[in-house]
Amino acid sequence: MISPREHRPGGASADWVSRLPELIEALCKDWRLSLDDERMAGGAWGVVLCCHTASGSEAVLKLCANQERLRAETSAMLAWAAGPAIGVLAHRPGALLLQRARPGRPSRLAPSRLALLLNALHRPDNIGGLGLGDWRASVNAAVLQVPSLQALGRELLREGEGRPVLTLHGDLRPANILEHRGATAVIDPVGIAGPRELDVASAGLYNNWGEESSARIRRLAKLTKTDPAFALRFGQLSAMYAALAPRY
Repeated sequence: MISPREHRPGGASADWVSRLPELIEALCKDWRLSLDDERMAGGAWGVVLCCHTASGSEAVLKLCANQERLRAETSAMLAWAAGPAIGVLAHRPGALLLQRARPGRPSRLAPSRLALLLNALHRPDNIGGLGLGDWRASVNAAVLQVPSLQALGRELLREGEGRPVLTLHGDLRPANILEHRGATAVIDPVGIAGPRELDVASAGLYNNWGEESSARIRRLAKLTKTDPAFALRFGQLSAMYAALAPRY
């Protein structure tokens, strides 16, 4: 028997958790899925279950209490349908069905390969539809929680005005870059519409190949032909927010 209370994700209400078995049963019926076993993994935003489709394909079912959060993730994944992302098999509010990555190991990419991944994600034709988060709202939310970031936040908003806006991942840590069928594929994007430098900063902060973080960001900016100073300021905001934001 599935015991969702043992895997309660952060931010999920008790009511949503209590309805999980019913939600899962309905999705399995509508999408003709069979669960691999009764264990589920709980994360920060929802729960994940391994399953098979009616055709026998391996899949992953993801349910999220925050529908807006999952909508942004889904929008980004659909924008990358022909690119470096795990394929979306089905989706509806609060639920997302994905291909299962095989072998699915996290990838620690060298700078040149990470830059190629960023370029593939940031192609102009990979612009997601409705549902992506706004990078300016993310900056404002960070400033709201950490008032000492106000000056840096204003500077970023001013510098970002008028820059091209693309579909960004927003959390390019190795755990979200997987080996999949001989290639590299991303999962779990935040799903943001914004300037490329935000992703360059994220990738530089989270992927350590032996240099300090500012050097990593500058290297990726050079390889992706993006603005290194702008990327560094995004990195500074992210690092300071991670260190100073209140924990609940």
